[in-house]
Amino acid sequence: MLTVACALVAIVCCAAVGWCGEKKTWQAGTVLEVKAHDQQPGSDGAAKGYDISVKVGKKIYVALYTAENNEPEPDYYVGMRRTVLIDGDTLKFNDLLGHTHSLRILSSKDAPPDSK
Repeated sequence: MLTVACALVAIVCCAAVGWCGEKKTWQAGTVLEVKAHDQQPGSDGAAKGYDISVKVGKKIYVALYTAENNEPEPDYYVGMRRTVLIDGDTLKFNDLLGHTHSLRILSSKDAPPDSK
């Protein structure tokens, strides 16, 4: 009976650790560059896309941002520090109005070392 109780406790503990997993945290990121995304041939061009380069820690991520209706172009974000969340192939950030945007990460690379 004691063995069954110990096994049950072990299963519950393992399940709790599995559900919690690694908690993703929001981090400071700096927008380095914004440039127009190359449109696919045959696309109607209705929604403008932008490649946004963001430095987060020791990585630089390039993510695809698509402006929604009546949103200004994101050029004004260059140089700004924004709070971002990297979750797999998604970069999330909050705009100046507090709206969260989820961007698909196109690529990532190591950032060059800071020159001092």
